Amino acid sequence: MHKQGFSSLKDLYHFRGFHAHDLFLTKDAIRVSLRRTGKTGVCPKCGKKRRKKEEEYEREVRDLDVAGRKVTLYFPQYKIHCTHCGYRGMEELDFVDEYSRCTVRFEEYVAALCERMSLKGAAGIAGIHWEAAKRIDKKYMRKRLEGLELTSPTRIGVDEVAYARRHKYLTVVRDVDASRVIWVGEGRRKETLDEFFRNFLGSAKTARIRLAVIDMWDPYIASVRESCPVAEIVFDKFHIAKKANEALDCVRKQEFADACRDERRRMKHKRFLILRRNDALDDEQREDVDCLMKRNKTLYKSYLLKEQLSSILDEPRLDVAVGRLGRWFRNVKKAGIPQFEKLVKTFRNYLYGILNYFKHRVTNAASEAFNNKIGLLKRIAYGFHDLEYFKLKIICCCWKNSS
Repeated sequence: MHKQGFSSLKDLYHFRGFHAHDLFLTKDAIRVSLRRTGKTGVCPKCGKKRRKKEEEYEREVRDLDVAGRKVTLYFPQYKIHCTHCGYRGMEELDFVDEYSRCTVRFEEYVAALCERMSLKGAAGIAGIHWEAAKRIDKKYMRKRLEGLELTSPTRIGVDEVAYARRHKYLTVVRDVDASRVIWVGEGRRKETLDEFFRNFLGSAKTARIRLAVIDMWDPYIASVRESCPVAEIVFDKFHIAKKANEALDCVRKQEFADACRDERRRMKHKRFLILRRNDALDDEQREDVDCLMKRNKTLYKSYLLKEQLSSILDEPRLDVAVGRLGRWFRNVKKAGIPQFEKLVKTFRNYLYGILNYFKHRVTNAASEAFNNKIGLLKRIAYGFHDLEYFKLKIICCCWKNSS
């Protein structure tokens, strides 16, 4: 180890109350010794400068690398007693937080890496252990979410997302108007959503909610009705259409099972063409679907019922949409297809939420986009073992300022 001049680098290590005094270089590291420029310490509680120190501690913290070399700062820090506000503890420093082993700028660098790549990749680039990188990432995500507890939505969207195998789910709640995720809870039971209303919002803010966009999931419905009975429940348009697609797919599977070998060959690999909206197909795909439908009357009827329902969901006028939906119910009865008759029974049970969709025209489309982001998070990290960390990641990733 040898000492060298460092006049060209001293500005990098100039902080409030400190300046670079000595610099030592090795092949892989740089050691920077900081000297105090005064004899006072700043009280972190009232901001006053205090001369009275009780003790002095030598600190060692990690800083940003320079030219591929690990940089470590060494400096003295005072324990002060503030006679103005009564504070007794460590002085405030602008370049390092209390108890931290890294400078603020190094932590910000690590947090930025964790935002863009896997935890293991960020830790490898920064040259620290992955657990240290996770602590830093958690710390800065919590800083980004300061003020989240002040959220007071009037319209919410509720959806679930799988986070592990064996039907393990998270309940994700978003503020519809602000277009951002505000809460994530473990499970998709009634008690999960109850926790959001009771512990996160509280009774006063819950009473302000006027609309909840959810799927036809009874535990969520029960929670919304119990916690905020004045809120109108809206069933998501895409979930309604998904139910029709599922019914059509059941018909397709049944017809495929009953078909002869040649017919099966024609039906093979046509699933996504059949389930896709007809107006989204190109000419060649539409021709393939038409040829298939001409050969199978039951599948053709089911396909038409699915397309009719999709068209109804796009109807802008409430009275027209309600009338068309009633005619669709009658068309299903006339077609006599068991899968769609079962679907109509389900729709009648949840008709209030379907009609509220036509009234309010609010969907969970943003939640589906957030679910894609959440899926990407899982793939980048190869899964999460720390559920609290995953929840923070979800909220930060799906946080969009309303401004």
